[in-house]
Amino acid sequence: MSKYFPNKWRKYKETPASMFQSIFYEDFMEWKVAGWELPVDVTCVIRATNLENSKVTEHVYKRMSYAENKIKQYMTYKTHELIVCAEEALYYVHPELSQEFDDD
Repeated sequence: MSKYFPNKWRKYKETPASMFQSIFYEDFMEWKVAGWELPVDVTCVIRATNLENSKVTEHVYKRMSYAENKIKQYMTYKTHELIVCAEEALYYVHPELSQEFDDD
């Protein structure tokens, strides 16, 4: 059993705003959104959202070929939208927008 770490959100909520350093929106987006880094042993992360019930499933891969197979599987069933995070970019894949797998 893993060790429990209590959530201390109330301490942050009760802290006055003056205690936090200000940051411009553009800098924050560059830092947190455009500045992602995958661990060394991870090649690709796929976050799949079921279009019917919005349930999210995340898959982590060490080999890109396995990730590509999972993407093809999802596109065959056309039941999920995907966010694919690879080292070089983030990709959005939706079954209605993708025609690559329709000809298979």
